[in-house]
Amino acid sequence: MSALQLRRIEPLAHAQAQAIQRWRRAGHEAGLGPVPRECGYLRFCAQGNGGDWQGLIAAHDWLNRALPSLQSLLKVETPLMNILELFRAVPRPLSLEIDELQYQALGDITCVAPGRLPIRELPWLETPRGRVWFPQLAPTPAVSERVGVGTWLDALPLGLELILGITHLSLPDYRRLGEGDVLRIVQRTQWCCLADHYLGSFTFTQEGLEMQSTVADANPDNPPDADAAIDLGALSVRLEFLLASHQTDLATLSRIIDGQLIPLAEDAARHIEVRANGKPLARGELVQLDGQLGVELLKVYRASVDE
Repeated sequence: MSALQLRRIEPLAHAQAQAIQRWRRAGHEAGLGPVPRECGYLRFCAQGNGGDWQGLIAAHDWLNRALPSLQSLLKVETPLMNILELFRAVPRPLSLEIDELQYQALGDITCVAPGRLPIRELPWLETPRGRVWFPQLAPTPAVSERVGVGTWLDALPLGLELILGITHLSLPDYRRLGEGDVLRIVQRTQWCCLADHYLGSFTFTQEGLEMQSTVADANPDNPPDADAAIDLGALSVRLEFLLASHQTDLATLSRIIDGQLIPLAEDAARHIEVRANGKPLARGELVQLDGQLGVELLKVYRASVDE
């Protein structure tokens, strides 16, 4: 069996592609390409709410959009340095509707001649004041939205655990355990937990179990937070990455465990199945990113793809 040939993902290119996808999903025109070299640019550093980022904007394009009436009053083209001073003097020279690009101030504003523009392709975003190019992106925004009902998570299998109690056992006693032994539940908890999150307690009734949102006697080693609101977005989801499925029998299995090679299809790296709590979630390609294995999703089995 030959070693898997994994495609390497360059972190910067991946971050740029992800940013462009976010901007497009938000309804904005965005893309990736070389910066046109027909004119001079203004370069600046934005002190963003979520982190700093850098931008480039064509100086005369910005002037025409920021002050459209000024164009008819001028008989000669405005010098680049004059546009720079005006850009510095305007309180909010850029209008950006994307949260990750919101800023408190712009600094390090300089003029960039066409011959000193970046050679590599940069992500760009159309704004009311002109097209902005990004030599340095803002940090990836954190997802903080709460998960409500009616989403694809409704069908996600979740393990609800009803914990009767806790008993601590010494290692010698543990080793002596045998059939017929009886383990006493020393500390009754009667907790209801989901993905390591405490949901409440329960009591026994003739009809079954009755759930309660508070607990009278908590475990001092791991006291639950009974007063905290349950946030579905804070629950963990176990992801598994399946390289391949292989039919076998018990006799063959014993040889596999003992060192036999399992044949893999040549395109096995492009058919990684991602499971969420045991449920198929997506299909992707095995790649290398920053020296670590990763899976780039090729198909997600739900209606809308959240980042």
